[in-house]
Amino acid sequence: MAQPDPTEVMAVVARRGPVLRAVDTEGVPKRDLVDELSVSRSTVDRAVRELEAIGFVERTDNGGYRRTLPGRLALTEYDQFARRIEGLGDSVDVLSLLPADAPCDPCVLEDATVVVAERHSPLTPVERLSDLVDRATHVDAIAPAVLPQQVEIYHRKFVDDDLSARLVFTNDVIDRLVSSYRTELTESLDTGQLEIRRCERSIPYSLVAAETDAGPEMGFLVYADSGVQGFVGNDSPKAVEWARDLVDDYWKSGTPFPSPTADGRFQ
Repeated sequence: MAQPDPTEVMAVVARRGPVLRAVDTEGVPKRDLVDELSVSRSTVDRAVRELEAIGFVERTDNGGYRRTLPGRLALTEYDQFARRIEGLGDSVDVLSLLPADAPCDPCVLEDATVVVAERHSPLTPVERLSDLVDRATHVDAIAPAVLPQQVEIYHRKFVDDDLSARLVFTNDVIDRLVSSYRTELTESLDTGQLEIRRCERSIPYSLVAAETDAGPEMGFLVYADSGVQGFVGNDSPKAVEWARDLVDDYWKSGTPFPSPTADGRFQ
């Protein structure tokens, strides 16, 4: 069999997907496909012919048609692609605010939760990330901005709960925490549950990889000049792994931020 063109393969699966889903590994007669899909016999004939030509269905001894292993794998890959494209469509208004080279894996968009700031609810994206931190037992995160809501939640979780965290901030964020939230910062560090590193690299968004009682989750906030514009979150293992790996990369390149000195100064 000649090597099929990938573009044409994708087009065939998209066009003939209903027939590829309707056949199984045991074999289905064409008349059953006509009845199940409520289409004409000629439509089924064309679909089977196209799928058979690329090796995704084959004729059985009893005259039916069954899905082959390549057909099953192609359908799985197509479904994943479709979910990711759907997620990209849902999040395009948020992602378009990021630089074109900002780190983002397609797995993050697959079945993602996307929340966009609206005029009547501008803080909803922040609330979604705050909820994730509030439910967390451990957090790995990077952030390019200071949000009062986040400071309050982290401080409460460190002081009143058992949250542990590794946080990477830009120098501007460190300076803002020291100047405006010295008490909260000092008390949080004094718990021994918080490690901070400062980073010289640009951080494009506030990213959290969290462990919760319900399982691992990740989410990130995207900013514009007017403030927070959106939240993208996911609890899939691949998305969480991507988020952790990215935070780890920033963590390794960061410089430890020490605890306050005896006279309350930060160095």
